[in-house]
Amino acid sequence: MGRPQLSEQDKLARALKELHAVTGSDKGVVKGNQLKPASRKLLVDKAFLREVIKGWYFVSDPHADDGDTTPFFANFWEYLAKYLAERFGTEYCLSPADSLKLHTQCNVIPQQVTIHLGTNQTHNQELAHGYSLAMYPSGALPTTDQVTFVQGLRCLKPEICLVKLPPNGYKSWAEETQLLLATLNDPDAVAALYTTNASGVGRIAGAMRAMGRVAFADNIVRQLTGLNYKLVETNPYEHSVAYQLGSPNASPLYARVKLQWEKQRARVLQCKPADCITQLPFEDYLARIEAIKVQDAYHSLSIERYRVTPELIAKVERGDWSPDLNPTDRQQVDAMAARGYLDAFNGVKASISDLLATQANAGQLFTDTHQRWYQQLFKPSVDAGILQTSDLIGYRRSMVFLRGSLHSPPHYDHVRDGMAALKECLLAEEDAFVRAVLGHWLFGFIHPYMDGNGRLARFTMNLMLASGQYPWTVIKVDHRQEYMAALEAASVEQDITPFAKFIARCVSDSYSAFT
Repeated sequence: MGRPQLSEQDKLARALKELHAVTGSDKGVVKGNQLKPASRKLLVDKAFLREVIKGWYFVSDPHADDGDTTPFFANFWEYLAKYLAERFGTEYCLSPADSLKLHTQCNVIPQQVTIHLGTNQTHNQELAHGYSLAMYPSGALPTTDQVTFVQGLRCLKPEICLVKLPPNGYKSWAEETQLLLATLNDPDAVAALYTTNASGVGRIAGAMRAMGRVAFADNIVRQLTGLNYKLVETNPYEHSVAYQLGSPNASPLYARVKLQWEKQRARVLQCKPADCITQLPFEDYLARIEAIKVQDAYHSLSIERYRVTPELIAKVERGDWSPDLNPTDRQQVDAMAARGYLDAFNGVKASISDLLATQANAGQLFTDTHQRWYQQLFKPSVDAGILQTSDLIGYRRSMVFLRGSLHSPPHYDHVRDGMAALKECLLAEEDAFVRAVLGHWLFGFIHPYMDGNGRLARFTMNLMLASGQYPWTVIKVDHRQEYMAALEAASVEQDITPFAKFIARCVSDSYSAFT
């Protein structure tokens, strides 16, 4: 007797096990010859694998649309690192501009990445979704001590990258260069590169002086003057730099959050809604919040694609949802989301009560309580055994990607620096509407948690609105598309105006009902 024929389901299960053995997870990049031909074909046919270029694949969600770029972006840098290592070994390095973007954790994948090669080849490699690699000989690759690895890719070290960047690079990537300059803390290492590129060292000294880091620039000049080197300082920005970016000991995300706050606040102020300050007594303001709890939960959860109804939320609020007693309820993820949302809503309301009663600083209240809101949001999932208690401690410890967005949240190693900058900005900001708009946007931009970031961003917004006596503002699911498009414009194009105008309109609409 021959072997029994495997069903299609069994074949798929076997192919998925083979894939998991190669990647070690439910994501990643594989070369075609790492899988058996039959397994590879089946996984491609079922959309568990999608081709980046011929012979290379990334793990994909089979339910994703063909045009969905999320799996591509999620695996892009891993693919590039494996592809370049496989093809060129150590005979490559990213260009100064692309090294710059990786060092500063640029949140948008470049349309084209430029690779300098140690081999005599020139090639333009087309990738999926219109992205590409430009690869060409560099003459002489940087030495080993001039290279560092970022996301598995050979990049120029920060000071080498900035020294080799041409003058127009400082103009084209003004914010990125400032972010990287803000992380440098060794002027001697910069001065030592004089013989590599004297004009590049002069640009760094001039840029540092323009940024207000006069001592750093003076130290470069002092080191070279003692050796009779003539340094010509030039400010590559052609003007004084408006933003002071903070600590060189923090990651670029810290400086990026600070820069964006300073850059965007004037635009937010221009969109500030008029005549929307409530004059309600303390108790009445809290009573209005309580009255719209179910409505707010319905819209906020629906924005996140939970299938909730006001009836389900009311059932949960009455205590009629009992996962311990009713096995059917245990499976209701939507009900767990509703229970967690209502608990977190009550936590935010308690914070607002403290705010109004004591006139506390809203930024300090956010600092003290946002982690508790997150725990309240997901405690029902812990009670149901879906999450571990340890999952509710601290910020995320793995990567996360946003479906349908060109914006990639920062690496988890840098989230704490981003949140530290956000807290400082909230503490220092005097205008409540600015705190609400930029607090909402930048919380989502940093994406400190694996899930719940949108809900927590809206809670943050409403705490900040309350600090200025604005009404609790419900963002309705009917406006989801406009809302998401405005957030995308802020994160990808650095244009906060559509989002600020959208929030201002929502505040005005809420004012009528709230008062």
